[in-house]
Amino acid sequence: MKHGACAMLLAAAMVSALPAWGAPQQVRLDEVRSRPVQAAGISLGAAAINVVYFPVRLAVTVVTAGIGGLTGWLTGGDPSTAHSVWDLTDGQPYITPAILEGSERLRFGSS
Repeated sequence: MKHGACAMLLAAAMVSALPAWGAPQQVRLDEVRSRPVQAAGISLGAAAINVVYFPVRLAVTVVTAGIGGLTGWLTGGDPSTAHSVWDLTDGQPYITPAILEGSERLRFGSS
């Protein structure tokens, strides 16, 4: 009996949380407005930055991979030592428009 009452109470709470059918909904104009020129500019900016950023990022990743392996080997195969160096390679390999817009944070390394 207790389980039935709990189920009915839960169902009533879920139904009351649903919006009423046909109720007017508020539309935020900020989210609806399209700015194609600004979006195109940000996308082109990200592509132009990646011409320089990606090769530098690739070089840093390759060098860090070698240094991390060498560090791990020189410390007797200690994986935590190698991983501490390899953590420098975490993050985005390229710049996205979301990073330039500020909605996403650029991560270069584990910090």
